[in-house]
Amino acid sequence: MTVALQVIALTVALYLAQACLRRAGKWAVWSLFLAAPLALTPYWFRVNEFGPFVWIKFYTVFACVVWGTAVRLTTLGDRPWARRTIPLLLAANILEATALDLIERGSAHHLNALAGLLLVLAIPYGRGATTIEATRGGRDVLCGTSRGWVVGYTLWNWTFVSLNYPTWLGHHTAVLLSALIVGMIDPRRWTQARAFTLGSIFLATATANAELVSWLDGSHWFDPVVGHVAAGIALAFVVGYSLRGRAALDSPPARGTMTPVFTPPAPRPS
Repeated sequence: MTVALQVIALTVALYLAQACLRRAGKWAVWSLFLAAPLALTPYWFRVNEFGPFVWIKFYTVFACVVWGTAVRLTTLGDRPWARRTIPLLLAANILEATALDLIERGSAHHLNALAGLLLVLAIPYGRGATTIEATRGGRDVLCGTSRGWVVGYTLWNWTFVSLNYPTWLGHHTAVLLSALIVGMIDPRRWTQARAFTLGSIFLATATANAELVSWLDGSHWFDPVVGHVAAGIALAFVVGYSLRGRAALDSPPARGTMTPVFTPPAPRPS
């Protein structure tokens, strides 16, 4: 019960953090995710003994938040090529984790890697897939992800963390839940919320990992059977989502809903 309350508390904190960062100015976000990591890097490397993948993940996520903020809050957002980098960065984030699963031994890792690859293929990359929308509190980056895709990502990433970093499973359950709440409200805002919540937990982890783990250690959640079941569920869900999406694209419109490709102009009055 205590662990559940801790996860709920962290979920609420991260949800509020992304809501605040969504309304913060560009200089505040850049200070937090660019200036602070640069200043704290010597301290982080002195107190932590993370592997190369973790350090790469930390700094690539910080870079994604910085770039996404530039696209969201500067004139870069007016350029189609800049907006199209957002789904590409999301795909790169997934591929980083997928590569780690592919080099690990075990069928659960490989099943989850396959789910990750399918998620990458299902990301909307089109010219109009990512837009910038002005809101009462500022501006949002809106991506074309659906609720089904967001759920598939959540299952895949939870499995990835449970298989590779079980100590952090409690923290990342909260990270995933806080972004999932946003995704269920508006799936187009999920990518932005995911970047903010993941970046926030990475700042905390790099600065006070020992304290976070002592407060919420998820390693006792891990079980090889659970890992296999989670990987199977994630893959099955993503395959089902992909097939359903393909079927929707291949099926003809319902009778009576077709519109003509070309509508001749009305004749001019004589």
